[in-house]
Amino acid sequence: MAKISQDRLDAVRDYLRQVFPDWALAESWDGDREAQNFLLKKPREPLHLLKVSRAVLDECGPRKLAGLLEGHQVASALRRAQKHRLLLTQRGLDQN
Repeated sequence: MAKISQDRLDAVRDYLRQVFPDWALAESWDGDREAQNFLLKKPREPLHLLKVSRAVLDECGPRKLAGLLEGHQVASALRRAQKHRLLLTQRGLDQN
């Protein structure tokens, strides 16, 4: 399997750091879902988890990824999601 381009991962990281500035960000690969996990932590706040599918990371360049994250209003969707867990696929956002 080809490695995911760092500039695409950086686009997601930059977005999350901008919209969750005081949160710690950790990452891992979910082989079962073929997605990159971005876990946001902050004391006295629920964990927020964004999974970005491999297909999205492969198909979208950094600019398109940033636009996709903004367009789907991922930050507010994460805050509103019942378990604060979302999966971004080519179809859009799904509760995870």
